[in-house]
Amino acid sequence: MDMQLKRHTVCVLCRLMLDRNIVLDHNVLPSIQDIISVILDSIEGDADEEVGVYLVSFLAHELIRFANKTTAMLAIIYASVQDSGLQLQLLQNLPSSSSRQSLFRRRLALAFFFRDPASLSKLREDLADMKTITRHLGKSRFTVNTETDYSALAASIAALAIGLDDGDPPSADASKEAVAAFNHDLDKLAQRIKGMFTQIVDTGASHMKRTEAKEVLESFHSCLVYAVRTKQKPKGMMWGDDAVDEKQKRVMKEFLR
Repeated sequence: MDMQLKRHTVCVLCRLMLDRNIVLDHNVLPSIQDIISVILDSIEGDADEEVGVYLVSFLAHELIRFANKTTAMLAIIYASVQDSGLQLQLLQNLPSSSSRQSLFRRRLALAFFFRDPASLSKLREDLADMKTITRHLGKSRFTVNTETDYSALAASIAALAIGLDDGDPPSADASKEAVAAFNHDLDKLAQRIKGMFTQIVDTGASHMKRTEAKEVLESFHSCLVYAVRTKQKPKGMMWGDDAVDEKQKRVMKEFLR
């Protein structure tokens, strides 16, 4: 199967997964996922350099040409789906059992979140830029007020959670400074997410969309704090860094004199 046929096949299968009847069919959906898995894993070349093309191809209103095979596929997919609910439905049903499949899904998820195809061709190590993500969450479409579209907000945050994945933490042999910087940026992101869900007035069954959005935000916040962070933040932390223990000891020692 040549590259053009692979790209076309993946794009068609992704479009099929926008149909809820197909997604709910437990006989059809696994077959679609298996085919996509086989095609993605069969692309020759480096995974990080090839995976982007498929996503680009599926979403484009017009064919965007990229030198990178996988990026072109990702671009078509990205440009074809504008509804945030359908975007999330696709992301939740894309296979991610291999490193290449996971990268494919993460690139598409972050392109949906940022509304920018630039993420479709980013290298794995450049995807989880928490400072950029935190700044992006300051945009008006993430502001919680009377005009908030809670369904779209929930879908965007769920897409972000898929795109961020484990946050690409520093390697085991990384310096303490690198680990501390990673956790610091993560804490800032977690703080922004917490600020968002605490602003949502959850009044029960009369506002189910609000409740659902708040649950998505709370779940993502918990994931950041307890799963993505390399070390759980000590309780009662005053400064938010790994040097807090010594600082607190000194403060308490002076206070108790």
